[in-house]
Amino acid sequence: MIFNLTIFKNIDPMYSSAFIIDSELSHFGKTELDYHSLSYQTAIQLLERNSEFEPQFLIFAAMAPERYTGEVFVSARIKESLGLKNLFTIRTETASSSGASALHTAVYLLRSGAFQRGIIIATEVMSRLEREENNLLLGSVLSERQKGFAMSMAQGGGMIATRYLQQYGYDRRDLYLLSKKLHDNGLKNEKAHIKKNITEVEYFNSPMFTSPLCLYDISPLSDGSCAVLLSSEKTKSSRSLEIRGIGHGIGNLSNPPGDLSFSSSVTAFQGAYKEANLKPEQIQIAELHDAFTPFELIGAEDAKLFPRGSALRYVKEGKTHPEGQLPINASGGLKTRGHPVGVSGLAQIAELQSWMFKKERFQNGLALSIGGLGVNNFATILSKV
Repeated sequence: MIFNLTIFKNIDPMYSSAFIIDSELSHFGKTELDYHSLSYQTAIQLLERNSEFEPQFLIFAAMAPERYTGEVFVSARIKESLGLKNLFTIRTETASSSGASALHTAVYLLRSGAFQRGIIIATEVMSRLEREENNLLLGSVLSERQKGFAMSMAQGGGMIATRYLQQYGYDRRDLYLLSKKLHDNGLKNEKAHIKKNITEVEYFNSPMFTSPLCLYDISPLSDGSCAVLLSSEKTKSSRSLEIRGIGHGIGNLSNPPGDLSFSSSVTAFQGAYKEANLKPEQIQIAELHDAFTPFELIGAEDAKLFPRGSALRYVKEGKTHPEGQLPINASGGLKTRGHPVGVSGLAQIAELQSWMFKKERFQNGLALSIGGLGVNNFATILSKV
């Protein structure tokens, strides 16, 4: 099978549509399986449930299988184990937005007209390394300039959180309410890594990682996998969603943290809204990257879902809770669902697919996945068809 990939150069977004057909999430937490085995386990459940679906490409997303388990050439091994033949098979890696970059790559493949059907599999197995080794590996995405500040990823998140609280007149009690919301949501998610009903006392007595962020403000190191089937044609599936708009933004890796907006997110949202021909007020539900809880606030404001400085107020008022005006991270987000870094961007899509069919009013859903410290970011809009 020969594919002409030169046609990607000037793709018309209207050349072909892209639809999410079905998705599968593993349980997030800790597994004894390696990348290959966990990927196979997740994907085979999805393919067996959709036995007539014949993918023409397979995209595998992961940040660092070489470091975590010593595995290489994973996409080809998965393809062979699944018994798939004549596939265009690649891997994508954009740090913590790897799953989302795989999705966007798949959309471009479908829009090109060279392919009609594909499968994406995103997997990360982080539990094999000790926490300190994990922190060093995750921190390797920082630039030399940022490392020169003796800064970690968490410290970057802490700087942003401190400025947000100070500039907009909030305090840590307000931040607790955000963490509380996410933990409450995680309790209701059967796939979630963290299932804990935290109290205010527990929150304020928990270890401080980097002020003002404590244990309950930072996503866990998780193992997990997600698989998604896509098609250029709408199917009879009652769970189909159109990928109505996608957008990407990439920022300056060397910028010091602290800004209350990620320019790469703003660019990504603008691109997604333009493609979808939608406005922010037409979004009814969102899954926004929250490796550190305040990132949900920054993402919501960058998406123009709320005015600057007001997102935390809307959390306090219950408007972003699952039964609120605009649910954000109803799944528990990265904070409690878990954050297998290369998976989270695709898991957001699976979660939106699940949530959007729970209520009629959820017509348009928005996802934001962040790679690095707000650098390589992907926005996606899903719509019911």
